[in-house]
Amino acid sequence: MAFASYVDLQASVQAWLARSDALVINRIPDFIRLGEERIGRKLRVSGMVQITTLTIVAGQNWVALPTDWLAFERIDSATRSRIEYMSPDALADLPKSGDDSKYSIEGGRLLYGVTPIADTVLNVRYYQRPPFLASASSTWLLTASPSLYLYAALAEASLFLKSPDEASRWGQMFEKTLAEMKGADEGAMISGSRLRMRPR
Repeated sequence: MAFASYVDLQASVQAWLARSDALVINRIPDFIRLGEERIGRKLRVSGMVQITTLTIVAGQNWVALPTDWLAFERIDSATRSRIEYMSPDALADLPKSGDDSKYSIEGGRLLYGVTPIADTVLNVRYYQRPPFLASASSTWLLTASPSLYLYAALAEASLFLKSPDEASRWGQMFEKTLAEMKGADEGAMISGSRLRMRPR
């Protein structure tokens, strides 16, 4: 299957549901949006990784997360090769001198382990939420895995239609496609080289 756009996906969802009543047709955008949220909660592949910088302004220990942020893959700085996560409570319990090798997340913000006296730039690699199709029309992920969107939307539609068996069926198809996509991505990432453990 191949969908060139959001419109194509809506048509395919309707066809697979085999429903032509307004009750269902008018809610297909909702099913797709709920499916996109399901994808965002579970999918982590290399195509989602975005590289950018975040600047901690002098005198404060936080910076807003990117609006499309899902999860961090790595954070480092000019003085630290890796900055590690700790819980907000643990970060708050650090001594006043702080620890520039630690960070936490709370309330849509990255909390840094120290309050710098000069602006501090963090180099970050994070998993970016694919743009929602209602505003983007098409995305690299829809092109790469249209079935992932279809099964996610059909699972959400089946829940709305109170069809637990169908919801389970499409949910299983979604999980299978998700696992296959992750496996293919991991295989591509290590192809042509031997896998080595990172030294601890």
